[in-house]
Amino acid sequence: MVFMTTAPSPQADKLLGQGDVGLEAWKDLLKAHALLTRELDEELRERHSVTLGDFDVLINLATASGQGRRMCELANAVLLSPSGLSRRVDRLERAGLVQRERAADDARNIEAGLTPAGNRLLGALQDTHLTGVKERFVDRFSADELETLHELLGRLLEDDATVEGGC
Repeated sequence: MVFMTTAPSPQADKLLGQGDVGLEAWKDLLKAHALLTRELDEELRERHSVTLGDFDVLINLATASGQGRRMCELANAVLLSPSGLSRRVDRLERAGLVQRERAADDARNIEAGLTPAGNRLLGALQDTHLTGVKERFVDRFSADELETLHELLGRLLEDDATVEGGC
């Protein structure tokens, strides 16, 4: 997490264009993200011995069209490097939650998919995760505030260069 810890300089005010409020909003966004992800990760670890990163992989496999997802597509979806994803999928495969095999349409590619055990665990993980998201995030805002927040944060994603399926 990178943010300024000292008072903004005149240069920071000039560069940000919004003075203190722009910098404070940025810091709050980073702190809130770090806090929420840490708490959600701890909850999944305590209740299911699974990390938030593992859950991210499992949910992305579950929502893929077809039986699996190419590893490069999965790496883009979960924002991991191919080597980082490979290590994570190795652990999930050893735990019997994920399986990998050559892609039916192109044997040069490897696809990952959920096993029946992975599917069963995912249901419990989703319940825990969604309850945590509701308690820690959704319940702290009105419906109108959530709509506004969705719109505002969506602006940050408008130029997202992540292209799924572009492997």
